Amino acid sequence: MSVAARIGAGSTVADIAEFVGGEIQGHGQLEITGLNSLDEATGSEMTFLHAARWAQRWPEVVAGAALVTRGVEVGEFDPAVRAIIKVDNAELAMLELLQEFGKAQAEIHEPGIHPSAVIDPTVELGQQVTVGPHVSIGAGSALGDQVVLAAGVRLGADVTIGAGTVLHANVVIERGCTVGRGCRFHPSVVIGADGFGYRPDPELGKLLKVPHLGTVTIGDDVELGAGTCVDRAKFGVTSIGDNSKLDNLVMVAHNVKIGRSTVIAGQAGIAGSAVIGDGVQIGAHAGLVEHVVVGDGARIGAKAGVMKNVAAGEVVAGIPAQPAKEALRQVSALRKLPEYLAQQSRRKR
Repeated sequence: MSVAARIGAGSTVADIAEFVGGEIQGHGQLEITGLNSLDEATGSEMTFLHAARWAQRWPEVVAGAALVTRGVEVGEFDPAVRAIIKVDNAELAMLELLQEFGKAQAEIHEPGIHPSAVIDPTVELGQQVTVGPHVSIGAGSALGDQVVLAAGVRLGADVTIGAGTVLHANVVIERGCTVGRGCRFHPSVVIGADGFGYRPDPELGKLLKVPHLGTVTIGDDVELGAGTCVDRAKFGVTSIGDNSKLDNLVMVAHNVKIGRSTVIAGQAGIAGSAVIGDGVQIGAHAGLVEHVVVGDGARIGAKAGVMKNVAAGEVVAGIPAQPAKEALRQVSALRKLPEYLAQQSRRKR
């Protein structure tokens, strides 16, 4: 059995050091039961120290072991009961361990089709596909190899799912949508619902629904958090590029284009036909108006209201969104306003 296959609860410090390519100082045979933060790790758990301000606290915490970035000095400790592993980058090494420990804790998906699943005879199924209880798959759909559909997933007609993609419980993907390889959608994600579009009819005195006849295309290695919704386009395609990550309860409206490796935090909302570049970071609860363009590498602060285009690499915050430094200056000035008004009042007396 390879070292990688052994990594998880019960692995020794020596096992972990070999896996991450690190150098041990201290008790190499200490058995590690889990991973935890610096403050909460127990004597049998591993943490990580990537900067001096955290490493200085090593002697006072009880963690049994730590990954330490080379060049970062830690205080004295008893090598008979504790250990550190020197690595090039402790944060990245911990990420590797989290992935490995996560595999051991993950739900096991045995390939096969549950008898309660309803699958149209025209559906194409790849090899080692897992179809859970009460799943339904519409006509003309196609699933790649090792796709996992957990309980209650609903795929409409002509849906395509790439190899290795995992759809957690109660995910819904409507007709004609395409999902790439290696994606992970958490519970209750909805892909391809109608866009939110209405037009007033003066004669009838009511709102008329705008039909949305387009679709949704999602690239490879995309992760969508629980409850996130991506609406279908009115014409053409709503799209999300490879390796982008969206948090829980993110709203992506019709005809939005999101680039590669973009990160969007929870409860952010993107209105119709907005264009988001590659490598963009959008904070929680931010809102972007329709047709706005956000350039590559831009950063948008939490709760920002983006009402005009954001240039590549620009950092914005506030409502309405503006350069972050200017927004912070305005907040600082507002905090001083009560004192200023009080001074003015005293002068008038």
